[in-house]
Amino acid sequence: MANADLVIKGGQVVIPGSGIYETDVAVEGGKVSALGSGFTGREEINASGKYILPGIIDPHIHLGIFGDLASEMETETRSGLIGGVTTVGCFMGGPDPYYPGFSDVIAMTEGKVNTDIFFHLGIMTPEQKQEIPRLIEEFGITSFKQYMAGIPGLIPDVDDGFLLKTFETAAQIGDRVIICVHAENPAINAACRVEIQNALSDGTLADWSDTQPNFSEAEAVRRAAYLAGLAGNRLYFVHISAAESIRALADIKPANPRIFVETTSPYLSVTKFSSKGLLAKMVPPFREDASVEALWQGVEDNVVDTIGTDNVTQTLAVKQADKGLWGAMPGYPALGTHLPVVLHYGVNQRGISLLKVAELMSQNPAKIFGLYPQKGTIVPGSDADLVVVAPDKVVKVDHKNLSSAGDFSLYDGEELQGWPVMTIKSGKLVVKDGQMVGQSQGKFLRRSID
Repeated sequence: MANADLVIKGGQVVIPGSGIYETDVAVEGGKVSALGSGFTGREEINASGKYILPGIIDPHIHLGIFGDLASEMETETRSGLIGGVTTVGCFMGGPDPYYPGFSDVIAMTEGKVNTDIFFHLGIMTPEQKQEIPRLIEEFGITSFKQYMAGIPGLIPDVDDGFLLKTFETAAQIGDRVIICVHAENPAINAACRVEIQNALSDGTLADWSDTQPNFSEAEAVRRAAYLAGLAGNRLYFVHISAAESIRALADIKPANPRIFVETTSPYLSVTKFSSKGLLAKMVPPFREDASVEALWQGVEDNVVDTIGTDNVTQTLAVKQADKGLWGAMPGYPALGTHLPVVLHYGVNQRGISLLKVAELMSQNPAKIFGLYPQKGTIVPGSDADLVVVAPDKVVKVDHKNLSSAGDFSLYDGEELQGWPVMTIKSGKLVVKDGQMVGQSQGKFLRRSID
């Protein structure tokens, strides 16, 4: 092929579900046009000694919870690009109907997002459940979320009857629709929280973990999976954190191929004994070391399907860690460190293959959420969203270099081995060595049930 727009030469190309190949990648019109050798390009990149992965898809982020939505669309997707993330799945929701007002949010993405973006909408009321067919048809949104345990004061719980009826609605529409579930038992959480509040006026990150114990998540996982089995819908468990949940899912998944499991890069790398203390307060909370190891085993054993971040952009002023256990807010920015954390703790420390990384962080979320093969692979015709990785590169994390609106990182001061050195979005080199070197114009991704 003579004179492609871009040719990436000399790298090891990681094609999830297939293998790792020493081949060149030719790009034309924002798409991968060919794999092979002997190509010339108007622009050429030497990737010798490095690996080329499909752009990372973070299926689980939040924007605009504590800051301006339009502003965070810009800053956090830029932070994602620096970390090799080229597509994000953003959870949105509130008590009001989505139609027609959510069209304004979709329009807002234009000119703001640096990555591509798709949305999951919270289903919290019967009116919202009734909107599901129209949201699919009008907006191309095919994934929805329910909170078995909400966030007190922010997000309401849904009861099992409503959960089941929403599952049935999804099943009737078909297998391109998926319900995402935050699985915890709110009554157990409330009882444990009251007990600990009565015993402690303040406490540690480990005490916070005890307010939402491992078995609260594991019980809810079993209950939601049972209801999904009755309804016949596709079910996606977000941010699984506990060893007990992984053991439950290892039992459940072989009998129900419509169940999918996400954990997060923070849950794979941080425990409740973290030196970051209440900066690491999160919902669900961080767990003990045994749960971190169980999550990695779940990755190895294909119990875990995807890895997200559950990014909740915050500043120290919003986080209010100085207000103690009961005053600190849950959440943290995590997009810029997502891939490096998995490379460091997974590839370099535990011997997880880069092929597995590409499957969990790109191919699987693309398939589960209706974006494959446009996203999630490197084959002719797929979007030329690519990340060039140096597995041996060591960088000391400094949040100032991550381009987030958040002014802290869970990994500040930590040396992580394995970093993206280039991000190519829609066929254009946009990040090199942690610096934006080009303009990236992301877009809203409409999905179909056809």
